[in-house]
This record gives sequence, structure tokens and C-alpha cells, in this order.
Amino acid sequence: MKRSSVVVLVVSGALLAGCNSYDDNSWEDSQTYTNNHYVAGRGYYHAPYRSWYPFPYNYYDAERRSYYHGGNYTTDPHVSAITASQPSAQKTATSSSHVRRSGFTSSRSISS
Repeated sequence: MKRSSVVVLVVSGALLAGCNSYDDNSWEDSQTYTNNHYVAGRGYYHAPYRSWYPFPYNYYDAERRSYYHGGNYTTDPHVSAITASQPSAQKTATSSSHVRRSGFTSSRSISS
């Protein structure tokens, strides 16, 4: 095989491998997720709290000497029978109720 043929085959294979339409990191609010399911750019799913967080459920922070769950640190790990759930519409980042818009304007009125 000629060297140029090998280069074409390697480049072709690399392009085809990168064209996979399946995305392991996709998520939907209507889907059920197990505890500690991770999605890049979203975080870890905490099933008992029905939301996404930056650290795994019951992650132990040695510096704080505490466990992280549901956005809080406590001295004991959280125990729950809930191992899978669907994200709460109120707690997801895509919910418009949690979008905070601020700028240089003020909403208060000035009286003379």
C-alpha cells in the first residue's frame, strides 16, 4: 500500500469515528436518572433532591470534614431510599424561573 493511501485511510477513519450521533452526555427533564449520574456541563444528579450539582452525592470533603448532598455540607452522609428520579422543573438550569437577569437599570422609583 502506498503511503498516501495509508494517510487517507487514517484520516477517513478518524472522521468517521468523530461523527457518532449518540451522545452519552445528553439529558432531558422528562427522563429518569439514577443517583450520581454524570453529564458533562451539567454535573452530578442527586436523585433524592431531583436536581444537578457540581459534586457527587455524599462526596466527602476532607478539608471541611463533611459530606456534600443537595447543595449542602453536613457532618453525616445523607441516607435516602430514593435511588432514581426525574429532575424537578423548578430546580433545573433550563427553567426560566431561575434565570436571574440584572443590569445597570434600577426598578425602584425615585420620588422628588
